[in-house]
Amino acid sequence: MNPVLLLQLLLLIHLTPQQVPGSPKEHVMRSILEPPPCRSDPGNCTQFCTLQEDCQNGLQCCSSFCGIVCTLNNHVNHDR
Repeated sequence: MNPVLLLQLLLLIHLTPQQVPGSPKEHVMRSILEPPPCRSDPGNCTQFCTLQEDCQNGLQCCSSFCGIVCTLNNHVNHDR
């Protein structure tokens, strides 16, 4: 076998798309059960939540870089 063909075959095998772990059902359930991402910086990451009911009035449960926290979750305008 030609060495160039062997290298092309190895490259093709390596670059083929890999299966994503988890079933489609798990993916759908995760997107339903996990809160949406925060639209603004959470400020402090001390008030964690699992449900909206865990947050005080005016705060929303959302997913941020520090976990799932209660925050104001206001829209941020990035107009310059």
